[in-house]
Amino acid sequence: MRPTRTVTPRQPALASHPRGKFVALAVLCLAELVGVMDNTIINVGIPTLGRAFDASTTQLQWIVDAYTLVFAVLMLPGGYLGDRFGRRRILILGLLGFAAVSLASALTTQLTVLIGLRALLGICAALVFPATLSLISTIFNGTRHHALAVGLWAATAGLGIALGPVVGGLLLQHFAWPSLFWINIAIVLPVAAITPFLVPESRGQNLGRFDTLGVVLAVAALGLFVGSIIEGPQLGWTSPLILGGLAASVVLAVAFGAWERRVASPLLDLSLFRAPHVPACSSAIGLAFFSLFGFTFAITIYFQAVRGYSALQAGLAILPFAVVMGACSPLAPVLARRFGPGRCIPAGIALMGIGFWIVSFADATNPYWAVMVPAMVFMAMGLAFAQGPATDIILSAAPRDEIGVASGVNDSIREVGGTIGVAVLGSILTHVYRDQMAAAIGGSGYLGSAGDSIMAAQQLAAGLPEPGAQTLRSAASDAFLTALHLNTQLLTAIMLVAAALIAVSFERRSRR
Repeated sequence: MRPTRTVTPRQPALASHPRGKFVALAVLCLAELVGVMDNTIINVGIPTLGRAFDASTTQLQWIVDAYTLVFAVLMLPGGYLGDRFGRRRILILGLLGFAAVSLASALTTQLTVLIGLRALLGICAALVFPATLSLISTIFNGTRHHALAVGLWAATAGLGIALGPVVGGLLLQHFAWPSLFWINIAIVLPVAAITPFLVPESRGQNLGRFDTLGVVLAVAALGLFVGSIIEGPQLGWTSPLILGGLAASVVLAVAFGAWERRVASPLLDLSLFRAPHVPACSSAIGLAFFSLFGFTFAITIYFQAVRGYSALQAGLAILPFAVVMGACSPLAPVLARRFGPGRCIPAGIALMGIGFWIVSFADATNPYWAVMVPAMVFMAMGLAFAQGPATDIILSAAPRDEIGVASGVNDSIREVGGTIGVAVLGSILTHVYRDQMAAAIGGSGYLGSAGDSIMAAQQLAAGLPEPGAQTLRSAASDAFLTALHLNTQLLTAIMLVAAALIAVSFERRSRR
């Protein structure tokens, strides 16, 4: 009797061809790029959307936050689904969903519907993002190009953050706001069409029963935590609702940890965080994106409100970051092999700190090339040298069956870190600005709205006669720069201290 043979779906013939592996890498990085860009492409369209829908500030904020919240919360379950049902299958499902929801978003005429659709886009992105990284890690597993491939994936994430405002500004200069969603369709549909032919399927084996309770606890804990962080600046960090949400998220996180330790087939094998250097690498990634997202939020306002750039000019001003990030990312694995990740990762975090320190000298008149370009060069070099090797270590520590979950952990740390960065640093920016403006305008009640934001101050100044208008603009610019300098000085201190602690952690673990 002939032995039975398991029949598997036909795979793209690239497993033995390095060129085919890099073609698959390019396809996966393009899929990743869309999800990252949607974090920032919508930001430059906020004023346009506000006029189109006659929206309040809170409603406009939720156009951005609905995507960020769902994206951050669901990446861990998204990676888990890929491990179980096929990473390529989940990737294609996410891409097709992204196209369908983008189409609905471009056609909607209701603001509440648009906010809900942005949340659905976050669900689709949470399926796509972990699948791209886990597929790349699987394709290059055991090859000498694994670290390079992961580094290029990490570079694409940095590029997407910087390219989002540029692409958004270009689109809005020539088209209406729905173009911010049409661009998604133009990218993801071709990628979804060619993925079955260029990217091999992979999934975990012997994963046991589906951890339903683990998924529910993880989503609830992360959802309450990220939601509380997002709403903290608006409702007040000491408000009962925010404190209650943060406390509940901690309780749920503890319950999640206890359940994952006892269940036979956990959503997240917590032993991942006991693997060598994984805690240090996770901290490095979280801090890098905490600082980067917070900085990007503030510097976009600086370019437009203080320097007077248009939305497109502000986006183009961030391009040096993308260029340097793309150039340095392939060097990161080389440096990590030459000097060791225990030196490369802390050095990258320290370089980011130097970049933030340079920004603390920015004002309304100094040349862009003298301050902002050198600052972005240091930041991009630092992110490239830290992120790629740190991500490679986290993925290498995970079992092959659970690479999707490890990708989800890595991606969640990035997104949650970035969300906290925008909320915390944005809150500091707002409070310092308001304090400075309160001292500058004194008891001038009719100027009270100028203390809300630098944009409000400029709108008010436009209706005032000279020299009062110029005086108000100068006061608002000085107040914002004071807040920006404080933020960058704090980031400098945080990153330099973190670099030292991460270096010590690597050294101690290596001695053990």
